[in-house]
Amino acid sequence: MTTIGAVLCGGRSSRMGEDKASLQLEGRPMVEWVAGSMREAGLESIVALGGNASISLPIIPDELEQQGPLHVLIKAIERLGDILVCPCDVPLVSAKLLREILAAGATSTEPVVLARSDQLQPLIGLYKESAASLLSAGFARGERGPKFVLQEGDFAVVEAKAAETQNINTPTQFEALVVALSSSNGGR
Repeated sequence: MTTIGAVLCGGRSSRMGEDKASLQLEGRPMVEWVAGSMREAGLESIVALGGNASISLPIIPDELEQQGPLHVLIKAIERLGDILVCPCDVPLVSAKLLREILAAGATSTEPVVLARSDQLQPLIGLYKESAASLLSAGFARGERGPKFVLQEGDFAVVEAKAAETQNINTPTQFEALVVALSSSNGGR
């Protein structure tokens, strides 16, 4: 089965105060930075998990509003099979990191392969179709995020640079990123 790119675009963006997926970074919405890295990593099919009509990707709506990312992952896996997932607010995720996650997934027996920089990144990784039952059991117990469900042995790890996994959650973080990109001659 082919792996599908899945960009997490749901949520309220309450700390940012506006939709993060649509925020323009060097003339492109942040969601397109992530989707671009997924394309560069070799994925042909990419969808948005949640989000609004301003997103240029096909959108799979969240069936249970405000229930956290775990339900979104479960439904995406059930519908699409293997997914490579990354939030829209991680615009500097690299195609190299995504390729490494996909390669690890091809040889790993674990149902999940996650990025780890300064900490484990449960929303940046490959979720194989075989992970659905594990995640569903956690959701049934009342968990709402994969970090509360996954245990050692459920996932393999690919090391990442901190910048590749940095979430941009606030206007201050966004402005700092804009400044950093402009001072590095246009980013990537």
